[in-house]
Amino acid sequence: MKKIRKNRGITLVALVITIIIIIILATVTINMAFGDNGLITQAQKAKDMTANSIAAEQEGMNSVMSEYLNVMAEDSEIPLPDTRSEVAKARNEGTIFGTTTVLRDDSGDIVWIPGKFKVAKDSATDIDDGVVIEDEKENQFVWIPVDETSLNEMYQSTSGTKLTGVTTTTNVYSKLRIRSGDNSSFIAGAPNSTNVREPDVLGDYDTDEDYYQTILGYESTQAMAEAMVEEYNATYTSIEQYDGFYIGRYELTGSVDTPTVQKGQAVLTNQNWYQLKKACSNVVSSSYAQSTMIYGNQWDEVMNWLIETGEKTDKQINEDSSNWGNYEKDGVDGIKQVSGSSEEWKANNIYDLAGNCREWTQEAQNTNIRTFRGRILHCFRL
Repeated sequence: MKKIRKNRGITLVALVITIIIIIILATVTINMAFGDNGLITQAQKAKDMTANSIAAEQEGMNSVMSEYLNVMAEDSEIPLPDTRSEVAKARNEGTIFGTTTVLRDDSGDIVWIPGKFKVAKDSATDIDDGVVIEDEKENQFVWIPVDETSLNEMYQSTSGTKLTGVTTTTNVYSKLRIRSGDNSSFIAGAPNSTNVREPDVLGDYDTDEDYYQTILGYESTQAMAEAMVEEYNATYTSIEQYDGFYIGRYELTGSVDTPTVQKGQAVLTNQNWYQLKKACSNVVSSSYAQSTMIYGNQWDEVMNWLIETGEKTDKQINEDSSNWGNYEKDGVDGIKQVSGSSEEWKANNIYDLAGNCREWTQEAQNTNIRTFRGRILHCFRL
């Protein structure tokens, strides 16, 4: 019995100790939960801080919105991101380029702007509508794109083909696109023939020092031939490299010594081929670009471009262009007009391609004539 009572006493002591420990733990737990730094107190503080942060953020947003509404009230036209093409942007900003620069048009196609030129204010922003550039003298030109297929239609590779009456040779010459309505004797050929060809010299006139020397400044026909081949090859290389060339937006204006390409001016006429060739070379001459009288294959490419862009039909180009040019009508001669006088005579931003003044290209024909086209087109290469 004594032993049993002793065990019960020990159990009771353990129970009391356990209860005391539980009370202590409960006290600690309650203090951790509800004390000054307890969990519930900290949770309440976090809740209050979150509420304050949300309120501050809302107040900031309200302030921004208020400022935005004030701006809206002052100016209803909120600026939008600049999504214009590079050509459009350069046109609107009037950028004069310090060096030859490539730009993309509305369709993503490229056009090269030579140094010291800008995109004209009334230029199209898509190449197929006529991108116009302008120099500091207000001479204007339009970009003609030339892809690889067109380049192969313009030029024929050769090997040392001689020009007429000289030892000068060329490794490339024009493929001229003869139209079905042309006279049967008007046949495209190679240099040193009597067919229509370029580059080549004329046996009857290019041998006369009054022309090659007095006007153009060459010492001999041979020197003139060398210069012609050099210019022709440089033009070909430029078109191949830059995928295009420029032509004058208007007919040649000004004088032989101070030629221009400007609207509303008297067209330069009543001059021989040599004087006009000299004038064309003097329109643009810099380290960025060089102007020349147009070649026949360039004229063909311009006409083909008008058809491809849908600006003119094949019939309007190759059969009858009287409805978009200054021609004789009802037996009455068309009166010579100043350059760019009629919007109806414009095609892809180029004026007076049809009619007004008929002038020469650099095509040699037979031994005594250069080929006439609808107008004198002064091109330049980069």
